[in-house]
Amino acid sequence: MQLKDVQKCKVQSIDWSGRVVYLGLDLSESNDNTSVAMVAVDDDDEILCETVAFIPEGRIDEKNAFEKIDYREHIRNGKAIACGDKVIDYAVVEDYILNIEQKFGVHVQAVGYDRYNALSTAQKLERAGFTTVEIRQHSSTLASPTKLLKEKILEGQFQYTENRLFEINFQNTRVTYDTNRSAYCNKKRSKGKIDMAVAT
Repeated sequence: MQLKDVQKCKVQSIDWSGRVVYLGLDLSESNDNTSVAMVAVDDDDEILCETVAFIPEGRIDEKNAFEKIDYREHIRNGKAIACGDKVIDYAVVEDYILNIEQKFGVHVQAVGYDRYNALSTAQKLERAGFTTVEIRQHSSTLASPTKLLKEKILEGQFQYTENRLFEINFQNTRVTYDTNRSAYCNKKRSKGKIDMAVAT
């Protein structure tokens, strides 16, 4: 999918108040990024999206140089949060999720997560009253939402607010096809960080 197709879906603002939302959580380790995506479906069947990335604070300069991305700019814009030193502090990610209903005025229906690195976080969210759903990292579960997101973007039925880091993630994303020719995002084939796209 071309970046220009994604950028056509950019809007000035989204009114989240009162919406029922779903969260996608892509946790990581070491110098990789973690992301939380919040999505809702509006009355016109459009998908609304807000994403934020979490990066290790002690690796910002290293990541800026290696990835050719100015993470400090994205932190200033509120699209990235620096936490931890060399490794992301999951407590900051968990606090972001625990406070998301109050921050945006939404009701979280469920939190989808990849089992890898996320079991402890999922248990904490469950204890706080959130419904969590493990999303198996397999074409049988990933192909359908990947197809839906692509169709919504190409049909102009997707909205996100200004987020250059999100756009870079889409630029980096490459897909893999299974034996049924169903496509899903593949981190190993992609050319850079794609956590925000995967979380969405």
